[in-house]
Amino acid sequence: MSQGVIQGSMREAPLPDIIQLVSQGGKSGCFHVHQEAAKARIYLRDGRIIHAVTPANEGFEALMDVALWLEGAYHFEEGPVEVPVTINKPNASILMELGRRMDEWRVISQKVPSLELYPASTLLPGEAPRGVNPREARLLGLCTGYYSVAELAELTEKPVVAVAKDLYGLVLAGHVALKGLRSGRPPKPEAPEKPLQDLVPVSVLLARPAEALPEVPEPAPEPAAALLPKPGPTALEDSQRLVKLINFTQRIAQASKQVLPEQHHELVNSLQAKATQQILSGEGPDAVKGLALAISRAAVEAGCDGNLVRSLNTQLKALFTTR
Repeated sequence: MSQGVIQGSMREAPLPDIIQLVSQGGKSGCFHVHQEAAKARIYLRDGRIIHAVTPANEGFEALMDVALWLEGAYHFEEGPVEVPVTINKPNASILMELGRRMDEWRVISQKVPSLELYPASTLLPGEAPRGVNPREARLLGLCTGYYSVAELAELTEKPVVAVAKDLYGLVLAGHVALKGLRSGRPPKPEAPEKPLQDLVPVSVLLARPAEALPEVPEPAPEPAAALLPKPGPTALEDSQRLVKLINFTQRIAQASKQVLPEQHHELVNSLQAKATQQILSGEGPDAVKGLALAISRAAVEAGCDGNLVRSLNTQLKALFTTR
């Protein structure tokens, strides 16, 4: 690589803005991006993004890995590029998606600040989680403090952003706490089904002498208490919880309107109304989290200035921090 070095911090100048600036000049070269021990390379040829590499991925997915590096630094070295073309999307759509992922992660990282933390359930033995969807409930069963956020993504074979988003909801609901050290034990795996080849055909069992057949013990009668329906939340508790969640969506909408121009206020109202309907249909904290992310995403898609979007995210961050 030759001369023509551009460098900076992603906190001071967002990477998508710098890539767009360099691409408009039709330059060829490589962006070297690093955050702590993690490193990435993003290659441009004649201003077009053609390839990216991280320790875990390459191509478009590697570029999306960089969206989680909010505190990273970068430098661009101009020069000829000899790498395979693994990214064929237009720069505009790539940078919009990269910026959207970064804005989304800024909100998520308020509750899940690092992928190296260890989520642990705060529920008492036998206590059932409230206000979580089935996907979050399955993830909650793996939160024993043994696996980190990144390891949970590998274990469930899901994108790390998707896992972090579900953990965001679980932390917000008070069902999970994030710890800095590994603790607990790995979750017990579900008992595998007995292979078909180990099953004895009915005809063989019937042909055996009676004394060769295994005795099947009669099930012990269940205690009468076990037959009684378990108490659930009262209507008053549910009503109070819904009011709190809906009030919080109003605070999100008000904070957003303080930052966004008036022409976007109707959009905020529409998104808040949608979140309210989701809360009433049982989505709970997930709808509140989704509202903040949706408003931030809508501001980006509406073409709001980068500084304005960052100010919006700061307001939302403060709101969630002081909740």
